[in-house]
Amino acid sequence: MTPSTPSLILREGGPADLPQLSVLATHVFVHTYCPGGLRPDQAREALSAYSVTEFARRLASGHAFTLALEGDHLLGFAETAWPSEVPVPAVAGCLELARLYVGPGAQGRGVGSALLRRAEAQAGARGCPGLWLTAWIENTKARAFYARAGYQDLGRWDYVFEDRAYENRICFKAFGPR
Repeated sequence: MTPSTPSLILREGGPADLPQLSVLATHVFVHTYCPGGLRPDQAREALSAYSVTEFARRLASGHAFTLALEGDHLLGFAETAWPSEVPVPAVAGCLELARLYVGPGAQGRGVGSALLRRAEAQAGARGCPGLWLTAWIENTKARAFYARAGYQDLGRWDYVFEDRAYENRICFKAFGPR
């Protein structure tokens, strides 16, 4: 599949998609954040943050999910939300790209780019002056992807679970003059 292949389908996710979202998110989390093996705290975080119940809660609270499919195979998804916390004043009033996860086998095939463009379009359609996200400092592949797409690094924001902090970088793309 290439970025222009018509077999890639982007559509809004709903309750029937939650099991696939849960499994894909867990898979991508472990593949990305646990390259040296899985620690107990990481396993608990994955089971909690990516459970079907947690995805249902986020969907009910207004998070939106865009799915990237090839046939009925889920290749990736983007999750957008109005943030409960704003990490820096520059992103106030902007939609957050809470997650953009693409399965390892679908990476490098235009799936992430298509999902990112859709999230940017959603933010623009809502009148947002930009879109922001956080990317783990050690995920150099993702950070390079966002930089190529025009995102600026605005600083540090830690993702914390079980008293462990994981440094993330705040990435922001403005859609016009601020």
